Amino acid sequence: MEKCFYCGNPIGEDERECRFCGADQRAYRMILASSEKDYNDGLVRAQAHDLSGAIDSLNRSVRYNKKNTKARDLLGLVYMKYGEPVLALREWVIAKNFDPEDELADRYLNSVSEDGGFYDKIDNATKKFNTAFKYARAKAFDLATLELKAVVRENPGMVKARQLLALIYIQDGEYSKAYAELKAAKQVDESNPLTTRYMKEVRSHLVSEKKKKRKERAERRSTVAINDGHDVVLMPRQTFIEALDNSKSGLFNILIGIAIGILAFVFLVSPTMKQRENEETRKALITANSTSASSKSDVADLKKQVDELNSKLDKYEGQADLKGSYENLLKAQLEVTSNGDLDVASKALEQVNKKLLSTNGKELYQNLADQIDQQTLVTKYSEGTTAFRNRKYSDAIDALKAVVDIDDTYDNGEAMYELAEAYENNGDTDKALKYYKKVAKDYANFYRGRNSARKVEELQNADSSNTQ
Repeated sequence: MEKCFYCGNPIGEDERECRFCGADQRAYRMILASSEKDYNDGLVRAQAHDLSGAIDSLNRSVRYNKKNTKARDLLGLVYMKYGEPVLALREWVIAKNFDPEDELADRYLNSVSEDGGFYDKIDNATKKFNTAFKYARAKAFDLATLELKAVVRENPGMVKARQLLALIYIQDGEYSKAYAELKAAKQVDESNPLTTRYMKEVRSHLVSEKKKKRKERAERRSTVAINDGHDVVLMPRQTFIEALDNSKSGLFNILIGIAIGILAFVFLVSPTMKQRENEETRKALITANSTSASSKSDVADLKKQVDELNSKLDKYEGQADLKGSYENLLKAQLEVTSNGDLDVASKALEQVNKKLLSTNGKELYQNLADQIDQQTLVTKYSEGTTAFRNRKYSDAIDALKAVVDIDDTYDNGEAMYELAEAYENNGDTDKALKYYKKVAKDYANFYRGRNSARKVEELQNADSSNTQ
């Protein structure tokens, strides 16, 4: 039964006025309906990764009905994903005060409180962002960039940090790096208007740069460098051809002369060269036979020569492997900084022989590997949680397994816990038990560890019952 918003006395669902105080209930019910509508809209936007739109809708929902704990719980989750943990905690605490039985808010708050370094991480990230903002306003962009890189490394979902870092890259003319940061921000918040505005600006500059490079390549192809012994003169290709011969017949004569020269080489010079090579081969064979029969010392010398040649061959193959390693390393860097194709970058990095790289090459290799892993963690974790909510458990398993393979402690063990749940819902009890046991062992003092231990006991009991 409903309660009157004014006096708190119970009223029927069909009553338009409170029979105790006479307050009109129709407008109040319309306000509650508006709150519920905005909550549903926020839920749809959150599932579509439109975090900015979800925040607006959910804030309207709690403004219409401050006791709408469902909206506050979801708003807290969206803020946490958006990289605003302080605002998330605020919403969960308010929801808990309005409804002490709110299990979701209780679960979220317990999860945060069980993480001993969570508040220190929030404090450090906030301080670093504020410091970076001050540096940026003072035009100390190098210092601001260092601070912001540390912030997004600790809190990859902090959209405003990535936006500020991208803005600094735009200021410095590093549009590829700016595009990479904006793309990462767009993966967190799909429809953020500021991110969209920055990306439009960056794309226009990238297109201009590509056109400029294409024009320069065309100009290089249209000119010929002529070295007269003292200076190098660049001439248009057409002018160079005209300098050789101003008539088409002259060029035709040149081509005929080249053809005659090739035929003369094939029919006259080439047979003579082959005959000479055969003669030299015959002489070498006679010499080798004589040498093989001479003495044991000669045989030892020949073996030594063979070993030296094999050593040179090994060095040559090592140089080829070195060249391939650096080509794949540059390919991986291009994919990460420009194209953002992590799968291609990861495959290219797998082809690199790290032992052959220089010190700087090894540092670049490690930085690329860390960057690929970090972006993969953010992307795959988001894909996995979305697929899990949509009950696409096979897709959730693929994405979350990639996260756990890189870092099984990601999100304080939440990724591994959701992977176990996905396996359980997909009917793979053995793998679900494997990850539940690991979560129960590694996070025994936390909520997910205790819940995993309970799951292990339930699944094992169910398995033993089926066996009997």
